[in-house]
Amino acid sequence: MSRQITKTLLLTQSLYIEAVATDDRYCTNCRAVIPPGTNVCPACGVYAGDVFDGRMPKSGGGRVAGGGWRVGFLMVILVAAGVAAFWWFVIRPAAPRFDTGPIRVVGDRPGGARRPAGAAINEPEAILTLRHYFATQTEPVKSECIAVMSRGYSNGYYSFDAVNSCSRARLGRWRVNAKSRAVSR
Repeated sequence: MSRQITKTLLLTQSLYIEAVATDDRYCTNCRAVIPPGTNVCPACGVYAGDVFDGRMPKSGGGRVAGGGWRVGFLMVILVAAGVAAFWWFVIRPAAPRFDTGPIRVVGDRPGGARRPAGAAINEPEAILTLRHYFATQTEPVKSECIAVMSRGYSNGYYSFDAVNSCSRARLGRWRVNAKSRAVSR
């Protein structure tokens, strides 16, 4: 009995080796040779399928098994990056901008604290008056954004050019009355 099993096993192995060596495909129904490039047996008309005589078909550049996890991982990374970008640009609270506090105008410069004849205020006090005027408007300008350039004293008024340095907008030429501290254009 064991001799018969051994013979059958050897015969099966030799048929398999012979089939692998010749690359012939056989129909699983009638055992007829199936020509290359066809999927239907020409003798009995049965669909040949993907596996013939226990062999897988040759790989011809098809899909790689197990490659789907890479695509899934890439999709997870892209979604996470999109959520992070949305949070960063839309939801993230902006850091508060701190005011630098009161502006100190130096009055002890040569000629800076000099009070002209008939004036109640000097030039640094006129600059503070103009800054205070901008801060009390309906659309106030932050004190750190105001840049004031003096044009000098003439006819009882201090003249200044003012610029909003944060928005880079000219605020125009302003005058401060040296007696009443009234601000006008």
